Order: sequence, then structure tokens, then C-alpha cells
Amino acid sequence: MISIKTARGLIAIMGAACVLSGCAEIRDRQVKQAERNPRPDQIVIPPHIAGTVAQYAGLFGGGDMPLQGYGLVVGLGKNGSREVPPHLEKYLKKEFAKAGVGSWRKGTEAVSATRLLQDLDTAVVLVGGAIPPGAPVGSKIDLYVTALPNTQTNSLAGGVLMPADLRMAWRGAARPGGPTFAWAKAAGEVFVNPFLDVSKPGDLARARAGRIIGGGKVVRSRLIRIQLRKPAYARCDLIQRRINARFPSRRKVANAKNSSTIELSIPADYRNDYEHFLKLVMHLPLASGGAATEAHARKIATHMELPGVDHENLALVWEAMGRGILPIVRGLYTSKNNHASYYSARTGLRLGDSGAIFVLIRFAKQANSPLQLEAIHELGRHPSRLRGVPVLRELLDDENELIRVAAYEALARRGDTGKIYRIRVSGGFTLDLVDSKRGYVIYATQMKVKRIVLFGRDMSLRQEVFYNAPDDLVTISSTRGQKRLVAYRKVPASGKVSEPFRMDHYVRTLVETLGSRPERTIEGKIAGLGLTYGQVITVLSQMCKEGDIPAKFVLQQLPDVQKMFGKASSIGRPDMPDR
Repeated sequence: MISIKTARGLIAIMGAACVLSGCAEIRDRQVKQAERNPRPDQIVIPPHIAGTVAQYAGLFGGGDMPLQGYGLVVGLGKNGSREVPPHLEKYLKKEFAKAGVGSWRKGTEAVSATRLLQDLDTAVVLVGGAIPPGAPVGSKIDLYVTALPNTQTNSLAGGVLMPADLRMAWRGAARPGGPTFAWAKAAGEVFVNPFLDVSKPGDLARARAGRIIGGGKVVRSRLIRIQLRKPAYARCDLIQRRINARFPSRRKVANAKNSSTIELSIPADYRNDYEHFLKLVMHLPLASGGAATEAHARKIATHMELPGVDHENLALVWEAMGRGILPIVRGLYTSKNNHASYYSARTGLRLGDSGAIFVLIRFAKQANSPLQLEAIHELGRHPSRLRGVPVLRELLDDENELIRVAAYEALARRGDTGKIYRIRVSGGFTLDLVDSKRGYVIYATQMKVKRIVLFGRDMSLRQEVFYNAPDDLVTISSTRGQKRLVAYRKVPASGKVSEPFRMDHYVRTLVETLGSRPERTIEGKIAGLGLTYGQVITVLSQMCKEGDIPAKFVLQQLPDVQKMFGKASSIGRPDMPDR
């Protein structure tokens, strides 16, 4: 067997001869080829992959599946456009007909598809999203919408997407109506970045795009399979047995179909955490038995304390092994390597070791630590571990707004009501009031659920206020000595102005008034002004900026969209029927 070092020597000698004959470029290509393609026995497998399912197989349908489709956004006032490409016009008219638009049976005979498409109150948009691996039917996903290029649409703010089908984005593009079935249904209010300044050309262009929080509903389950890279009945059977032993369930979790394919079912215990389940499956070591399991766990422990290793994935290997390796994991709780200490304690807590909570609490309280936010998030995963509650409540008053928000998110996930009071606004979002002694903060989400959070239950507007939205959508005012705040809105489609609403100066009252539907209460009064969630957030952020609300506004950070879509599975076509 010739080593790479020897091979490089031979290539160098051959290269010297080639130079004399004018073959320098050939030599360079050969060297690079040898470096890029080492012999199989020379490949170094990372410790978090070696010996696990991931070493021999990959997930089919294990990445986010990108979806796209076309639809119509309504409720834009005069900000929409009439331009519709012919092929889209034909497709949308067909979809509207199926939905009953223009049908006397549905009571919509006064509205025609042509009228909808030609109204400046509407705009045709491209809709996109992604279904996570293992997402069951009925799951909600966030969507992205954007106005079509070369159209006169000014802004999608305040708009509502009519029901639309989403299909797999084959090779990054959507084809209206096909060629395959729909994976999700899309609909809902469009959320546009509240920090945009439409007086600036760059921001005006960005107002043509937005998000629909939780606006996609999965209508077809994705088939999840483990696909062996090299068919082997024995190994396929071994993987099946190891998965079923680690995740016992009434229904068989892993089912080998042939020498290279294993179908997976999500266990009931992981129904709300299916992505985590798939990670554990792929990190599951194949070697079983006391001695083999202990040896693998100790090898992971050794790597945990080395610099530059992937602690997250090493910890998942431990977690996939199960409670039997807890004695080894506990040995690193007090490690001087902070990452080894944290990830071993995280593993211990997930495997049921109550003593690990104290290590997590220490990291959660450690200011300026790169692991602080991660530790706070982890404490929120374990509602039964009550020892974490006091520190999370304490962090609601931290000087760092991001720490306060993380502590709130953790407490909200645990369902804690000691410091959080929840109000459900009829406009389709929730308003959380958080007891906090530090300066006022308003936090708003833009993923998964629509929620506005006020840090400070008694948060009030200034006594002298005059706020007028740039598009005259809403006006809010009060003068010094005036006990009531006055608010009214303009309806974009008609230009009519609502009756004025009078209320106290508490921000929570303002949010409820702005966001409640304009329906009559039992007393015969109109409940609210009917602004969308995105419009309410825009008003709050601008009033904070102008000083009318003495609070700092924090908008939930978004993940990297490109990374999300880059995870899409490239193995086969999951939108094609099985044969």
C-alpha cells in the first residue's frame, strides 16, 4: 500500500520530469487530486459520527423541504397593483373559481376574479416556506411573501393573503398549479418589517416583501427514511433494532423495508420535538452492550475536553445512548473546560439527572458567557425542574435586554404564571404582561406565534402624545392634564375615519384597542380598531422611537433564511409518488 506521503513524493518526481517537458500544469492537477481524494482507509471520521447511524446512512426527507406558490394579497388600499402575467392570471382565476369566488351559492356573486386582480387594493405575490423534517399534518409553518418583480405594488403592509396552495420548489422555482400535489395551504396577515422608513428608496423596495407568521398549514406528511449508502441486510437490521430498542413505542419506530431502506415513525413522546428525535436517531451508536457502550461513552468524554471539537454533536451522541452512561457524563460536570462542563450537564439533565440542574443554573447566571443564552433556553425545556424558576425570574430584570427576553421565553415555554399574565386579543395574537422592575421593554415575535410582550405591567404612554402614522392609518393623541387617550383610524379601502376610541394611558389598553376586531360587544360598543398584528407592532415601534412610549423596542431575531433553505434534502424527490 502506498501512503499519501509516498504518493506525493512520486508525484513530485514525475512533476520534475514534466516541467522539463512543459507539463507543470499536469503536475499541479495531480497533486491537488491526491490531496482531495485520499484513499478510503486514510479518511478520518469525526468522533461524533464514528460508529453511529450517520456513519453508514443518511436521512431521506431529513432536511427542510422548500415550498413555493402564488397567491393574492388583499387589503392594501391603493398600494397594490393591476399587473398580472397572463399565465398567473389564468391560474389564479381557476383557483378562485374552485374557492367559490363569484358564486351565488357562496354569496360572492358580486365579486369576480377579474375585479379582484384589477383592484389596486390587491397584489399578486410569490409565497415561500419550508416544511421541517417529520412535521405532521396540521403543523404550522412561517411563510415569506414578495410582490412580483416589475409591478407597481408599493407595500404589502396590512395585507391579508387569500388561501393558496404551496408545492415543492423544484430546482428553486415554482410552477403555478403543478406539476405535483400541494404540501401545504397558505393564508393569513402579512407582517412587514416595522423599522422600515418608506421615505427611503431602499426601504420602500423592502416594503414589497413580508412574512406570514404561522400562515402555512401542512396537509401532507413527509415520508422519513434512513437510506444506507451501501446496501447491507445485516447492517440495516442492526440499525432497525438499535433504534427500536432506544425508542420503545407501541408502534414500531423503525421498520426496515429492504437492504438499504428503513422507514421511521415519530414516537408519541417526540411529537412536539420531532426534529430533536431525528438528531438523536442519526447520532445513535450501533455498538450495544455494557462494555461497548461504556467504551464509546468514555471516548466521547475524552474528546469533550479537547479544543475545537463539536461539543453540540458529541453531546447528542451521549444523549442518544441513554441513561446508562450517566456515571461517565457526571464526571465532566466540574470540568475546567466550560463547554465540556455545560454540555455534559445538559446531557445529564435531558437524561433525567436532577443534579445537573445546578450546573445549568450556574451558566444561566454567568454574565457575558457565550453559553448563557443557551443555558437559559435549556432551563425552559424542563418544566418539571422547579429549581430553575427562581433564576429565570431573576433574569427578567437583567441589564441586557436579550437576556431578559430569553428568560421570558424560557418561562413562557414552561407555562409559568408567576411573573407572566396573558391576554388573548381578538385580532389573533396574545399580549403578555411581565412583572419586571428594570426599564420598560416591548418585545414582539415574528416567528411561529404572534405575541407582544410588555416588560412592566404598568407601562404607560407619556401624558402629552401626538402620533400619526405615515399613511394616516391611525392617529393617537392626548394633551397634558387630559385623563383619556384618543385614538382613531382610517380605513384604507374607503378612506373613512372610525369613531374615536377613548382609553387610559396604559400601553396594554392601547394594544388591545388597536388589535381587537371591530366587532360589537354585548354592550353594543365597537371592541377595537382592527389593525393587523404587523400594523400594531409598527405603531408601537414608532411610538417608542419618538418617545411617546418610554420603552426600548426589541423585535425577535430571524434565523438565516438561506441556511434554512440550504438544508433541503437532495436525495430523491419526496413529492413524487412511491413506486
